[in-house]
Amino acid sequence: MENEAQQTGIKNIVILVLPQVQLLDVAGPCDVFTAANLFLPDDKSGLKYQVHLISGTSDKIIYSSSGIPLSCTHTIYDVDFLADTLLVAGTDLGTLDDINPDLYSYLQNIMGKVRRIGSVCVGAFVLAQAGLLKGKQVTTHWKYADMLQRAYPDLNVNVNPFFIQDQGIYTSGGVSSGIDLALALLEEDFGKPIASEVAKHLVLHLKRPGVQSQFGNAISDYEMLSPFTKEIRDLLKDKLGQSISIEFMAESVHMSIRNFFRVFLKESGMTPGKFLEKMRLDQARNMLEYTDMSIDMIAEKCGFSNSISLRRLFLKYLSISPSQYRKTCNGTE
Repeated sequence: MENEAQQTGIKNIVILVLPQVQLLDVAGPCDVFTAANLFLPDDKSGLKYQVHLISGTSDKIIYSSSGIPLSCTHTIYDVDFLADTLLVAGTDLGTLDDINPDLYSYLQNIMGKVRRIGSVCVGAFVLAQAGLLKGKQVTTHWKYADMLQRAYPDLNVNVNPFFIQDQGIYTSGGVSSGIDLALALLEEDFGKPIASEVAKHLVLHLKRPGVQSQFGNAISDYEMLSPFTKEIRDLLKDKLGQSISIEFMAESVHMSIRNFFRVFLKESGMTPGKFLEKMRLDQARNMLEYTDMSIDMIAEKCGFSNSISLRRLFLKYLSISPSQYRKTCNGTE
């Protein structure tokens, strides 16, 4: 049955908010959709967006992470209209423990009634807990991607894209990625020309260059590593410019190669070779950001025979070259 909201010329966009929500997770998509109304033609179809803030609790006033209150028009208990698109805004991870199960029931019930459903930032955790992401390719904030994958192993978490569409499910990365997603949804609805006009109006890229993972470390924060993985990281951190073998790693912790490989894979979620590769990538990124050292010199200090090998590593993980990365970070070649 055709969405009743569309029959009235309105596409209802619902932003679902929770306590400690980040303002940009809400404001970014809201500004994209409301700005779009300035450029949509006043023809017979008359389609426009109407944005609604819906509280995921019984309270209509939700306090953001910055302390600014948001006034919601409805709560999940009194929504009286059909939504075209629903986006779950991100919040503090600690807030997720206090979510009322009614929210998950609401999302499960609305799933078959909305045209699109998605998330911004850690809003993906909410959709996952509601059981809506099973078997889907998804993304979230780069810092929490590994956590999402471990908590929900049936998902295929990809930290690189700013947003991912898998059938009718849309997930986006950290904070400002909600803007990237909203622009993509606008383009899907009304075409590239309208989306381009809105992007220009908001002084944004229609399609942002690079990948989300360029903003975070390839290796998880030190505090999030297991004790065994920390031990190997500490062993390698001052030796990245040298030739390092798995044999060397195993011997350093008095283990056989086979047992070391098995234990390291279990503890870190990746092979020793991939871990070493990511450590070298993180060191190279740090040098590109905070030194004026040449790319050839950085490649040597990170254990690569030449800058071509370093370039291949950057393209593999970040989809940009070392020189592009340096320019993105500090505006220099």
